[in-house]
Amino acid sequence: MNIQINSCKLIIELVDTETGETFKQEATLGDFKEAKKTSTRTKKPKDDGSTEPKATLLEGKIQLNNRAIELTGFEPDMKIDIRFEKRGRSVVPVMCEDPAKGNRLTKTYTISCRGSKHDNLLDYGTEFDVIPYEGRNGFFKLIGEAGEPEDDIINVPEEIAEPEEFDEIGDELEDEINFEL
Repeated sequence: MNIQINSCKLIIELVDTETGETFKQEATLGDFKEAKKTSTRTKKPKDDGSTEPKATLLEGKIQLNNRAIELTGFEPDMKIDIRFEKRGRSVVPVMCEDPAKGNRLTKTYTISCRGSKHDNLLDYGTEFDVIPYEGRNGFFKLIGEAGEPEDDIINVPEEIAEPEEFDEIGDELEDEINFEL
């Protein structure tokens, strides 16, 4: 159904507060104009002067600079996910488009990043280089100034670093395990 308004009758009732007398006025309005269409403009962030694609971790969000926007090809309202992918012994933060799990990229090119994801990214730093992920189209690594967090490596003191001592400790543990069974 298509409806068009050609004219409108408006009834105005006025009351004189001093005398209580009421007045009615009628007005006919016509020539309705078509509603003005609004357009949304994409507002790029201010140019930070950087020649490198960068992402900055802010409180609760990540801000992409102009070079990162050009490199990734991301557009506002796209859903962007930041995930942590394991490569060998290291874990790398990766940014990619994911309509199912991602957060919406705003018109000012920020992506919401809260909670544990924000805390995990903070381990890598607050300024990230955005580089293409080799062999994966549409995926971009985030390399922070802090580098990769250290693995949980146990440093063995020098005084027990002799292999014979490890054998003795292993034998003692084996005896305890067999005894408990």
